[in-house]
Amino acid sequence: MGEPGRHKEFNATSAESGDTSRNLWVLAVLAFWISAGVTLAVILTTGKLDLILVSITLGMMVLGVWLKARYQLRQRKARGRVSDGDSV
Repeated sequence: MGEPGRHKEFNATSAESGDTSRNLWVLAVLAFWISAGVTLAVILTTGKLDLILVSITLGMMVLGVWLKARYQLRQRKARGRVSDGDSV
């Protein structure tokens, strides 16, 4: 009788994993826009380009793109969709 409970527990964990991926992506997007705003504010106030802030902003953008791709891949796997190259 313990088996069905374990199965439900696994499903809940996998659902939480999808939510975690989405939350990480949302945080990365927010961090990107905040860092972009800070970078723009520094550029406007000092008149100089701060390469450290620009690199942080670009890093947040790359992280957001990577997390979005990972999130979409997990969604696709959860739905059981097969890519065009894998169809028989």
